[in-house]
Amino acid sequence: MTETETAVSPQGLKILEGLLFLAGEEGLDLWQLQAGLPEYTREELETGLCRLKEDCADRGIDLVELAGRWRFVARAEVFPYARELFREVRPASLSPAALETLAVIAYRQPITRVQIEEIRGVACDTILKKLLARGFIEARDRLDAVGRPLLYKVTDTFLDAFSLDTLQSLPELSEPQEPATLFEDVQPLASQEEQSASRDSQPGSSGTAPEA
Repeated sequence: MTETETAVSPQGLKILEGLLFLAGEEGLDLWQLQAGLPEYTREELETGLCRLKEDCADRGIDLVELAGRWRFVARAEVFPYARELFREVRPASLSPAALETLAVIAYRQPITRVQIEEIRGVACDTILKKLLARGFIEARDRLDAVGRPLLYKVTDTFLDAFSLDTLQSLPELSEPQEPATLFEDVQPLASQEEQSASRDSQPGSSGTAPEA
């Protein structure tokens, strides 16, 4: 296969790849990429993206363009192995950071990654990917705003894991509230999860506690 000719230098291609990697599942459009690499035109950057896509041909990841935004994704044949990995390699319980992220999504859904990070005060891209892989959350819709960010919601798997009939079963929150208060009020979720993990550690128990 003939490689796509591009005016983007080898160093520029490395930077382009790194920017897309850092952007994660949200991806970047040509205007955003040009802001990071202003020495190139959008047309030149597009040829660079095509070159990167070609370089992924024999790899487990692919570079795709959806609704004008470019992002790296795992190839379809990887997912069966990913499910097996997450099924086998799992800690005993949800981490505090994962519990906090789930609490924010449960109470504020639908919510974007940026909004979650504004509440928690830290990046949560990795945690979101793990929660998605375990089926606790889903992201099927996008916010009708610039960039069309993904909207996250909890799933029935989340409700089942925490023995909740509906989201209305969540502990009530007082108003107004700070993020710290939100996490304190949702502590019953953590307690339920820890109790489940404790039961699973007893002889004869076959349950599995949720984790991330």
